[in-house]
Amino acid sequence: MDYSYLDREEYKKYPLVEIEENNNNLPFFIGKVTELNHVKHRHAFVQIIYVSKGSCKHVLNNNAFEIFKGDIFIMPPYVPHYFIQKGDVEIFEFEFIPEFVNEKFSETFQSTSFYDFAYLEPFLVIENMIKPRLNLYGAVQREVEDILREILLEYSDRNENFELMIKALTLKLLITVSREYNSTIDKSDENYLFTKHKDSLIRAIDFINVNYNTNICLDDAVKVSLLSKSYFGFLFKHMTHMTFTEYVNNLRINKAIEFLKERPELKIIDICFEVGYNNVNHFNRIFRNQIGLTPMQVRKNKVL
Repeated sequence: MDYSYLDREEYKKYPLVEIEENNNNLPFFIGKVTELNHVKHRHAFVQIIYVSKGSCKHVLNNNAFEIFKGDIFIMPPYVPHYFIQKGDVEIFEFEFIPEFVNEKFSETFQSTSFYDFAYLEPFLVIENMIKPRLNLYGAVQREVEDILREILLEYSDRNENFELMIKALTLKLLITVSREYNSTIDKSDENYLFTKHKDSLIRAIDFINVNYNTNICLDDAVKVSLLSKSYFGFLFKHMTHMTFTEYVNNLRINKAIEFLKERPELKIIDICFEVGYNNVNHFNRIFRNQIGLTPMQVRKNKVL
């Protein structure tokens, strides 16, 4: 596929990152990053971004989109973008030249072959049509994370035929995400409502992200959003695919896992209070329900 139509003259003032700059002599690259690129730049390849922890802002066409854990988006070549990082975040960056997936990508975009284009067609569009993000949750989120981890492992170990394995996993990733994308495009009414009240929701989510370790309640977030309680609950779940309580618990448990791994001097009860719970039995129950392990098992085995 020819992406030269995206390589516009007004974009050329921004740095262009080539796949060769990864210094691996391969047509792809994958890595986990916690320090995001805040300089406006472009890529000469396809880039898949998946937020595995935390949140940040992605700036595209001078519009900043809030992105959270479970969000995935695909950047076509030559389109300028950058990130605004507010706190702890972890993302997968998976980059490849289109020909790596299928050598026929270099042919005309008008091909009707499903094999050639169906995997990427929902995403590789001109930049003003890019969906800011697609939020994955539940089984599909776990599946995508498993695929990305497997690609990263293959890339790191580089065992025999690892390139073919990564190509197969890339196709599986794109098909999985494409199916999920197609299942959401009919929700136009809900998307309109979310867009209309986006600023109110983001203001409330910023408030939750800062105050999750306090005695925060739903009414506090509703007041910040300036929406009715029922309307806020409906739109919040549409945006995050979680209830307010589920979202706060998710933030708290993720922070608890970080403390368990990085702060050995803290006792379990100390971590309980640090992340916003006031009852250690309740903390242990929520932790085990969400992770499938106790806090002590996570600390001793250093898993997750």
